[in-house]
Amino acid sequence: MNILEEIQNCPVEWKELGEVCSVKKGKQLNKNLLTEDGLYPAYNGGQTYSGRTNDYNVEANTIIVSQGGASAGFVNFVDTKFWANAHCYYILPDETRVNNRFVYHFVKMNQKYLMDFQHGAGIPALKADKLSKLLLPIPPLEIQEKIVQILDKFTDYVTELTSELTSELTSRKKQYSFYRDKLLSFEDEVYQVEWKTLAAVSEKTSNISWNKIGDDEKFKYIDLSSVDRVSNKIIETMSITKLTAPSRAQKIVKSDDIILGTTRPTLKRFTKITDDYNDQICSTGFYVFRTNGQVLPNYVYHIFSSSDFYKYLEENQSGASYPAITDALVKRYKIPVPSLEIQSRIVQVLDNFDMVCNDLNIGLPKEIELRQKQYEYFREKLLTFTAEGVYTDSTDKTSLGS
Repeated sequence: MNILEEIQNCPVEWKELGEVCSVKKGKQLNKNLLTEDGLYPAYNGGQTYSGRTNDYNVEANTIIVSQGGASAGFVNFVDTKFWANAHCYYILPDETRVNNRFVYHFVKMNQKYLMDFQHGAGIPALKADKLSKLLLPIPPLEIQEKIVQILDKFTDYVTELTSELTSELTSRKKQYSFYRDKLLSFEDEVYQVEWKTLAAVSEKTSNISWNKIGDDEKFKYIDLSSVDRVSNKIIETMSITKLTAPSRAQKIVKSDDIILGTTRPTLKRFTKITDDYNDQICSTGFYVFRTNGQVLPNYVYHIFSSSDFYKYLEENQSGASYPAITDALVKRYKIPVPSLEIQSRIVQVLDNFDMVCNDLNIGLPKEIELRQKQYEYFREKLLTFTAEGVYTDSTDKTSLGS
């Protein structure tokens, strides 16, 4: 008999989670007790720990659920001793009745259900009873352990795969950075170059005149959050009209422009404008570079990713809490300007490196997503018991502790 047949034929009780587990809330930790090299992580309800401390209040191998903030309802499992802060619930099962990891996999499966119950006008929160009243299937411990063995193998595999692919991506990015900085330094003086400011090799850009635009004319609006810092691509834009445009929606962009976030510039938000966004609008939080023909757009794109350029941005930004750099200061940055032929050769080399990094960057989440979907598929199969009170995503849950 396989495990699915065993599940279908075994007796199952349905209990509220609070009947077989203790749901506890963490205790606020003073910020001055957080240290970079503390012995234990401190979880404040987020998806990862918020710092480290030299004390702990919860033992290792414990299920936690975020109580407050945008991640309220997020389910995690901490395999070390840790400090549970005030916005962190932790679950202690009665292990004579339920397997700790079995409870984790089931609660994790219902994470979306819990997150949907966030309440509060200010900081979202999850009430404790939404968690304690969650209906939990309880098959025999032997069956629970078999289910855990299967699901833990999937989670271990996803973790191992993530680590391997991330390491490979990091290695490729280091190679790209090394060759990019070397090629753009021109320290060997093999090629004759002039050093010119960005202002000297750029064309003037313009802002939109909203008073000349029809009320129904729509534009794609590129905000700072629209540019992904990892892929350097535009991932999401807002559709705007003159009536809905934010005050910062002012700058017109054209194909092959390079835009750079000047608010918190060391976050490295920059991208090349593709044809999809020609004549669209970006935020005044971007510096817009448009070549006057002396430099190739992709050449400047790679310069914008260079270590020397970001050192310049860091040294010239101002403002302690919300640092920024002016367009005027960005334009003063001097770049090496070899012939267009040499620029083209450099771009070809660096584009190849960039493509490898991006392919890995695309492949990494896709591969992990595939494995994660496999885990979720088997989790649904193994944890969906046919019994009164069972619920899945397609079932109405409003009557369950709502």
